[in-house]
Amino acid sequence: MDTSATDPEALRTVRSLLGDEGYAQAFAPIEEASGLPNAAYWSKDWLALEQGRVFRRSWVFAGAEAEIPEPGDMKPIDIGGAPVVVVRGQDGRVRGLHNVCRHRGTKLVSEACRKSSFTCPYHAWNYGLDGKLRTRPHFSGPDKLDRFDDGGGEKLDLLAVRVETWNGCIFVNVSGDAEPLEDWLAPLLRRTQVYDFSAIRWAGKIDFEVKANWKLVYENYMEGYHVFAVHPRLLKFAPMNVRWSGEWDDHVFYNDYNFPEMEEGRGDGLPHYPDLSPADEKRGLWFLCFPHFAAEVFPDQFSLLVSYPVAPDLTREELHIFLIGDAATSEVYREQRQAVMKMWDDLNREDLGMLELLQQGRLSPAYDGGRLSPHWEGPTHQFGRRIVEKIISV
Repeated sequence: MDTSATDPEALRTVRSLLGDEGYAQAFAPIEEASGLPNAAYWSKDWLALEQGRVFRRSWVFAGAEAEIPEPGDMKPIDIGGAPVVVVRGQDGRVRGLHNVCRHRGTKLVSEACRKSSFTCPYHAWNYGLDGKLRTRPHFSGPDKLDRFDDGGGEKLDLLAVRVETWNGCIFVNVSGDAEPLEDWLAPLLRRTQVYDFSAIRWAGKIDFEVKANWKLVYENYMEGYHVFAVHPRLLKFAPMNVRWSGEWDDHVFYNDYNFPEMEEGRGDGLPHYPDLSPADEKRGLWFLCFPHFAAEVFPDQFSLLVSYPVAPDLTREELHIFLIGDAATSEVYREQRQAVMKMWDDLNREDLGMLELLQQGRLSPAYDGGRLSPHWEGPTHQFGRRIVEKIISV
């Protein structure tokens, strides 16, 4: 890597936490490589590095626009350990705001809700949906109400977070200095030009709590090696002989396969993207836009798996399902939608137990990162390397 673009202090911290050998493993060729050392999965200090230097400096999926459809709808979410809220304003615009009062730092919103404004639960400072300070009672003395109708409180307005949307998906960049969203998505969009993503419609989500490190979620997601042992239905749908390891295109992992026949939950029974070729009607693609935007594309859907680290051994997952066209979310297709949701729920739950066993195994001093399969796990190894590179980059 380009050492001239390395932050010396971050590099010292990484070497201290991983050890020289563990650090070297991140850059070893796949034929000789192990996974990241156990500290990367159990150390609170390591997770703090990932939160601050990976998640806060990257584009992160914060939810679907359909989750906040009306003015006043808001969704709180922690990104890189920072409390953030995405909200739809009275003007219909989606905004991102730091979810803390400017007075004493109290968290303003604790659960998804609809409100006409933000009111701090501690001292009742009130902010508009645009984050502008409106009133603060008793601040200047008993029974006095400071009003800021003329905008005079702008120095104490809620701080904005950079937000962009793409076809109903909300993305947040806490640091504010990531590349333009369309550039970040470009490697995915180059490979999916036959799919009209303007047609996708949010059909719902499933929430999971995973007692494992967030990286294990994506290491598992990228490699097809475990399919024959863990996912009987998926194996029948797409056998091992149609699978390959996938590859990285810049910061985006890519994989695909052509499946023999469509099935309920994957391609059968719901509207498809318009004008797909016969080959694309039996094709599945999946991506990971680093660090956490995992998208799967089938002829009838655009599905997302996004994970948010809570602790070294605890991850919160959201699995969002987008279907094709307005009709797909109507009552006519209710049973077919339920089949899609059940398919993804069943598949993800098959992985949950494995992820927890992986996490527990990384407590063992006998485990040194293992030995990766050159055939299957090259992209997984590169995922670990990209985390280290992002942490130590300027």
